Amino acid sequence: MNGHEIDDKIKQALATEDAELYAQFAEEPSMLAMGLEVLNSRHRLVTAIMIISMLIFMVTGSYSLWQFFLSHETKPLIGWAMACGFSMAAIAMLKLWAWMEIEKNSTIREIKRLELQIARLTQRLTEAE
Repeated sequence: MNGHEIDDKIKQALATEDAELYAQFAEEPSMLAMGLEVLNSRHRLVTAIMIISMLIFMVTGSYSLWQFFLSHETKPLIGWAMACGFSMAAIAMLKLWAWMEIEKNSTIREIKRLELQIARLTQRLTEAE
């Protein structure tokens, strides 16, 4: 049974008012929206610093790569290669951090959807008694 079949069965089991509410929150935001959501979180200052750091490392890495190709001696070649490698590794780590933040926000969104469904079910059960 794949995820779409489960979603279809859930939608069929929901009452019409619940189905409308579920449809309102069921659509996933785009990658751009999820990336911008990280900028609107509690850690927006840290995120802004990380973006600025990524830009600095990108410029540093590009400059180091350019200098690497212009060098003719071994010692400067090794130094520029290490600077470029460090910059690219730093960018990769910062991007991993950003992806983990996006994934965390996505998980929180799903948990809140479940909380909403549980609250609606609890409300319906108390009304039925």
